[in-house]
Amino acid sequence: MPHDVIVIGAGVAGLSAARELRRAGARVLVLEARDRVGGRIHTHRDPDRLAVPVELGAEFIHGGAPETMALADEAGLVACDIAGERFLVQGRGSARRLEQLDDAFWQRIGRILGRLDPEREPDRSFAAFLRAEAGAERLAKDRRLARDFVQGFHAADARRVSERALADGGNPAEDEEEQRIGRFLDGYDRVPAWLARDLGRGALRLGTVVRRVVWRRGEVMVEARGLAAGSRTQRFRARAAVVTLPLGVLQARPPAAGAVAFDPPLPAATRQAIAGLAMGPVVRVTFAFRERFWEDDSLLGRRGEGGRLARMSFLHTHDRDLPVWWTAYPARAPLLVGWVGGPAAARLARLGRRALEARALGALARQLGVRRARLAPLVAGCWTHDWMRDPYSRGAYSYALVGGSDAAAELARPVERTLYFAGEAADPEGRTGTVEGALATGKRAAGETLEALNQG
Repeated sequence: MPHDVIVIGAGVAGLSAARELRRAGARVLVLEARDRVGGRIHTHRDPDRLAVPVELGAEFIHGGAPETMALADEAGLVACDIAGERFLVQGRGSARRLEQLDDAFWQRIGRILGRLDPEREPDRSFAAFLRAEAGAERLAKDRRLARDFVQGFHAADARRVSERALADGGNPAEDEEEQRIGRFLDGYDRVPAWLARDLGRGALRLGTVVRRVVWRRGEVMVEARGLAAGSRTQRFRARAAVVTLPLGVLQARPPAAGAVAFDPPLPAATRQAIAGLAMGPVVRVTFAFRERFWEDDSLLGRRGEGGRLARMSFLHTHDRDLPVWWTAYPARAPLLVGWVGGPAAARLARLGRRALEARALGALARQLGVRRARLAPLVAGCWTHDWMRDPYSRGAYSYALVGGSDAAAELARPVERTLYFAGEAADPEGRTGTVEGALATGKRAAGETLEALNQG
């Protein structure tokens, strides 16, 4: 066979696996549907309007992230911790006020998440857990903050996400390292670019959409086509495949765009694992402004408020549209990113681009107590990417459904020593939804594949 392993997908999981395999001497072919590497890492640059990169996908480095930071050190990338101050908007209109959260943010969320039971039997949803905790009236505001956190951070529907899985993910309030958040100053796309740099000529095929995987123990045949209409079917053969397709694509059924057919079908345990997870929806809208208006007392109309916001990193609100905003801090750039995950994101994603931008600007104006008409002339640029309609992602990232707390571990199990699944959805260590989890699963799948190849 011309190849030992075919890697399906050139996100960081696929690139991480391919690098490990090539370093061990395996003949590797990476097939990627998009015309770029990186998958759900997607960095945009527009230096005429903004001096810092705009992340349309993954942006943050969560916790210590040893796999990510080892690559950063190797590549000479510069990352910074996001310090600054967190604020929570309370009240509306003339009653609106800013409450500085700081360390209290994690403490308040921790009061709720610390009550989750990793051994809960039977499993239940986070919403059901919150209803059961409703008796503690003094924690009502903390419960709301925790619900917003779960739906925003995990992109999860509180009515569907597993209590056990959330509990297994740990309580950030009890681990200061998990509270750390950072970003790459020159853009997250430098990570997949570094991973892909030494794949070698012919080892990476972009714009190649996998349609079908025919497999039996010790043998794989992959059918794919180019992006152009009328492209001919290409067939590639190998002894094994590392499948790093996002969960949303794994759940799609042919002939839907991007969907992949497995022949024969995947084993029941693997299919049940895929069904035990959900792809969370996210909407993020990035605005470049002509100035950092949120530091301007005269615009905000409240004496001293602009000075308070000069070091703002995150703004938490209870807005119906985009409840979370963040700045580029510690970089002093005129950028604000609006974010919503979960059911509210699914609703917003149905809007057209212009309507979404208008709703986002309206949400920002509402929460800062500024008329939208005053903000509109300050907008220099706006960027977003619809990950839900993107046929090669079909969502942002995964979370476990009720009863599916072990689904990621099951998805990570090799199939007949021939198919190996990697990606954030296949991380059994609770790092789903993170680049760190994707990198680690790529290395894990590569190691398992090499072991099988060496044993014949």
